[in-house]
Amino acid sequence: MSTQFFLDETDIDTLINLLLRSQQSRTREALCLSIGIDPKRISFIRDSSDSDFFLLLIRYLNEIGEKEALCKLCCQELFPVFHHGKYASILTEISIKLNCNQKLSQNTNNTQPSLISSIPTSIGNINPFIQLAQNKLVMGSAIFLIGLAGVTLFNQNSKSFNNSHPPEQSVSQNPNVSLTAHNQDMHQQISSLYQEVVRREPTSLEYKYYVDLLKRGEKLNSIRDWITNTSSLLQDGNIISMECQGKELTNFKWLSSRLNNNSVSLASNTDASTKWKVHFIANGVVALENQGIINAPKWLDGLTHNRSVSLAPNTEGNYTGTKWRINIIGDGEVVLDNQGESKWLNGVTHNGSVNLAPNTEEHTGTKWKISKQ
Repeated sequence: MSTQFFLDETDIDTLINLLLRSQQSRTREALCLSIGIDPKRISFIRDSSDSDFFLLLIRYLNEIGEKEALCKLCCQELFPVFHHGKYASILTEISIKLNCNQKLSQNTNNTQPSLISSIPTSIGNINPFIQLAQNKLVMGSAIFLIGLAGVTLFNQNSKSFNNSHPPEQSVSQNPNVSLTAHNQDMHQQISSLYQEVVRREPTSLEYKYYVDLLKRGEKLNSIRDWITNTSSLLQDGNIISMECQGKELTNFKWLSSRLNNNSVSLASNTDASTKWKVHFIANGVVALENQGIINAPKWLDGLTHNRSVSLAPNTEGNYTGTKWRINIIGDGEVVLDNQGESKWLNGVTHNGSVNLAPNTEEHTGTKWKISKQ
């Protein structure tokens, strides 16, 4: 049975943005106490950036059903700062969703009436925030249409850029390579290099990629450096972010968890939801644990029967899609193999979705740039 959350990802992003913009002088402990949460319950209160702390705090409250604390955060902490302009209506809509009992206090020494007290009593049993939310609907729709037009124009410009800067040829994972004597020697060089650096045999994809590079004159020492650097990023326990290298250049690029439906997508910037902890299994196979989720499914899971990618609650039993084989194909660049028929982790930069691709030739989003956090 799925968990019912009060807030979706858009609401969470909005609250994080407003908390960062509020610039109030207070400690994290003071914020927790003001919304009725014992700071000692918050394991992530230290050693995180402000944006990551706010993300983890709001997700934590959402996951454990702390509606009262979320209401206090919205109505008592943020509304006094943002009681004018568009953010007032946004906070009002979130408070309606939470069914908050608190008044949205403006904290202006009673020089202005509170939002609730300014509503005529003839409204009766109607929620006093609904009319304000309705008044903003047309404006919100207009903003959405303007944004959609901007995205369309941006995508057209991106396609024009890509036509003048064609992507490098995708890698084929066909293992049936004709092994001439020269190829045999280069295969042996790559095999020895992998045994030296990562203590395993290369995959067929890695063989093909690096043999092609050697044929084009790449130096073996450069390849050694790339493999050494990339394998160091993927050590057990490391926290990494993964940037999709899809050919269509958009803001969608960072592999990110989506709390509301246990799925993943591409985000436009990095925060705790784009950070993944590496758990080494064996022979280049890892499991990836999302760091933006506390009490919900958080393991990257490929479902080969329908080519989807989601989050699993653990890596045991039927969750075999949580085991990913790493293919190193450049300096800090990898392809992740879910070891099924349609198996390659693929980001679609056009719309921010993530799926499993049947090959890498036609899907440039199967290449990922790793960065250590």
